[in-house]
Amino acid sequence: CMEGTRVQVINDIVLWATKSSSQVILPENSDADGMLWVYGMPGIGKSAIAHSICHRLHGSKQLGGSFFCRRDDPARSETRSVLPVLIYGLAEVFEPYRKQMAQALRDDPQLTPQLASGELFLRVLQSLEVRPLRSLVLVIDALDECGEPDTRKRLLKHLLKACRREKWLKTIVISRPEYDIQS
Repeated sequence: CMEGTRVQVINDIVLWATKSSSQVILPENSDADGMLWVYGMPGIGKSAIAHSICHRLHGSKQLGGSFFCRRDDPARSETRSVLPVLIYGLAEVFEPYRKQMAQALRDDPQLTPQLASGELFLRVLQSLEVRPLRSLVLVIDALDECGEPDTRKRLLKHLLKACRREKWLKTIVISRPEYDIQS
């Protein structure tokens, strides 16, 4: 974002993302279990906000991964691409997760990152013996431009389940106000 614009919104979101739920008053569009939905109409700067949030989280070493959807880019318009990118990002910044994911992939040589299902993502998270000291945050921008309502819903279900199980993991979803994402 241009300096000075949307500062309070970005500060509020980053505060939510980096503090435990007991340390901050949750916005009404957040899930007490670690998921926040930021929505708005086209052209109001949601992607600029997403980039600023990622920049701030990266600077504090709390960005677990990000995915910027884009309707006109085949690599960024399929929901099946989102989770492997987030898994990769999380593995890059959190070594215990990287080791567990690598072991899971070694244990099943037929499993490629593109085939890594939400269940594998959840299983590896659950198998961790060590948790990070601070929250790690996954950011998905423009989810409404990715996949179909049923595939978005499935993706969100896996992410919400992960955030509920692992209190150190938070997810920020940014999109237009689409019903399937809201529900």
